[in-house]
Amino acid sequence: MESDNCFVCGSLNPIGLHLDITEGEGWARALWTVEKPYVGYEGMLHGGIMASIMDDLMAHALYYTDLDVVTAHLELDYKAPVHVGERIECEAQVTEFGTGRSIRAQGTIKREGAVAARAKGVMVIVKAPGQEV
Repeated sequence: MESDNCFVCGSLNPIGLHLDITEGEGWARALWTVEKPYVGYEGMLHGGIMASIMDDLMAHALYYTDLDVVTAHLELDYKAPVHVGERIECEAQVTEFGTGRSIRAQGTIKREGAVAARAKGVMVIVKAPGQEV
C-alpha cells in the first residue's frame, strides 16, 4: 500500500519526512537527519514522529510478501532524546507470522549507535495478494 503522499516516505508530501527506506525479506532500514520542523520540545525530535517512523518501517518490512497491512498495535519505549541535526539509524524486522491475520514486528531508532527508542508492533493483513477488497 505504497503512497507518494505518505508522511514518512512519500516523495510528494510537502511536509513529509521523505525517508529513503531500503527493505528486504522481513526487514527495512532508513537513515535520516532530524530537521527542526519535527521537534516537540525545543531542539528534540517529537516522540510521535519516532512512532510514525517505526510504524512505516514495520509495514515496509512486509513489502516482500505483497500483503496489504495496517498497524493494529504499536508500542514504543523511549530511551534517549534525539536532537535536531543528529543522524538516526532506523530499522525494523518481522518477528512472527501469527495465526490468522496478525504479524508481529519490532524495531529500533539509534543515534550514534545507542538505542534512542525501541518499538514492538502488531500488523494485520487487510488484503492478501490477488484478493479483492
